[in-house]
Amino acid sequence: MRQLGEQTWVLEGPTNIGFIVRNRDVLLIDSGNDKEAGRRINKVLKEKDWTLKGLINTHSNADHIGGNDYFQRNLNCPVYAPVLEYCFIEHPELEAAFLWGGYAVKDLRSKFFQARPSRVTGFLSPGDDRGLGLEILSLKGHFFNMIGIRTPDDVLFLGDCLFGSAILEKYGIPFIYDVAAYKQTIQDVRELEARYYVPSHGPAEEEIDPLAQNNLAMVSAIESQVKNILSGPGKTFDRILKDICDLRGIVLNAGQYALVGSTIRSFLTYLNDRGEVRFDFTENRMLWSLSN
Repeated sequence: MRQLGEQTWVLEGPTNIGFIVRNRDVLLIDSGNDKEAGRRINKVLKEKDWTLKGLINTHSNADHIGGNDYFQRNLNCPVYAPVLEYCFIEHPELEAAFLWGGYAVKDLRSKFFQARPSRVTGFLSPGDDRGLGLEILSLKGHFFNMIGIRTPDDVLFLGDCLFGSAILEKYGIPFIYDVAAYKQTIQDVRELEARYYVPSHGPAEEEIDPLAQNNLAMVSAIESQVKNILSGPGKTFDRILKDICDLRGIVLNAGQYALVGSTIRSFLTYLNDRGEVRFDFTENRMLWSLSN
């Protein structure tokens, strides 16, 4: 546990968990990957003699909502989430199906992609914090309708709009749903003043610009590599995926195939929307190439 302000704490781990504490009453920001994460969080609550009053999900990925069910079953905890993301929270099988593009293979029907379902009791959006006394920020790009939270101590919880340097180095290509929105969100966040900036995966930072620059550099590198791969004859998606994974030292399994594959499709869409790459169908194959 690390205290970042009078009312704001973070439990650092695989997914950072925010604690907003007011007169021993607590709002959580995200709930970790599974019931074990929930138990770990609940142990902190008991040790501090704090009472859980609600839980906010920045977005619906399994590693952010996995403890929801534990808290709803054991503490009857309200859950707040953004509109659209709530569909995945209440029906987690949608995440695996979305990533796979159909009924997911067994490897994706696990807690890493499908959390236990939980019920969303209130929707959050910029300008509507449901009376929680927080600032809600729109941070679209990583997922459909992700939000960030500014606490009363001027601490910004950023969800997955920025990834810590260790995460970028470990995974090579983090998950991005909408590349244009992701880039715009990073630029928007760079303009925000705060006491601390807390990505979900990485340490809290007092300066945002180095982290933002690292993430923008990662996006630019992937763009350039995709275009370089497409500099010759048209290629199928699987060939593009193989080539970029080889370049970035990524070894695929079913989960990484779904996550990295979805992200590379998003880059192809982004470049296609900009008129930089094109696709054609030849002998029932979709072939991608540069537009000129």
